[in-house]
Amino acid sequence: MKWSEEVIKELEKVLFFVRGRVKKKIEKEAAKSGRGEVLLKHVHACRKRFLTTMEDEVSGYQVETCFGPGGCPNRAVICEGLAEDIGKRLRTWDLKAFLKKIVPGPLKIHHEFRISISDCPNACSRPQIVDIGLIGACHPVVTDEICSDCGACVKTCREEAISFVDDAPFVDGKKCLSCGKCIAVCPSGTLRAGRSGYRILLGGKLGRHPHLATELPEIFKKDEIPEIIDRCVEYYKNHCIGGERLGEIMGKNGMEKILKKIIS
Repeated sequence: MKWSEEVIKELEKVLFFVRGRVKKKIEKEAAKSGRGEVLLKHVHACRKRFLTTMEDEVSGYQVETCFGPGGCPNRAVICEGLAEDIGKRLRTWDLKAFLKKIVPGPLKIHHEFRISISDCPNACSRPQIVDIGLIGACHPVVTDEICSDCGACVKTCREEAISFVDDAPFVDGKKCLSCGKCIAVCPSGTLRAGRSGYRILLGGKLGRHPHLATELPEIFKKDEIPEIIDRCVEYYKNHCIGGERLGEIMGKNGMEKILKKIIS
């Protein structure tokens, strides 16, 4: 489907977290008119329909991903199918029916429970501002292999988390973001992959009172994530009164309570 520059600029005005969904609707609108290109009238028609019948577009949840699965070279971890697995799990919770019971008035897009997955710390899919954010992580560990002293690990680390102590690399855990770049460039095998999986962030949100998500204190393996998400959603449903986001609930109840619930 052909998109002109003026139409692309109109699409850029759409909220980023529903832009992909809106784009599909616009192309469907253009296809119904039998055209092979998208016109401004198709954009305006979809915008009007979206604003007046927004509740029909609400599914109760949303799972976003970065460009990692498309072959991004920055991926710290490769977990194919994770977004699809999470989506299937969220469908079983029937969050739209739950929200319709507790939210006064029609549902809006911002009521949806949102999960975002980024396969590296660049965090292109903005996992810091959603209910549950996942950031791919591969933490380096120092082995007994003799270091070649090439300095590649130091040069590649943007966080300056690597230094040399007694002719061997030392990784500062407080600075390291577990991107795995140093492991990839180490020719001697002195640095290798240790714990890998995803960092989990909870309670991010935009809106009138924006708040960055709070990170849990470890890296979780792929097979641990579904159960943690289930526990988070259960906590959310048990404490959500009028459609608040998870971050608002955590703010009222305290981080300690949700930690006790999801990490046991």
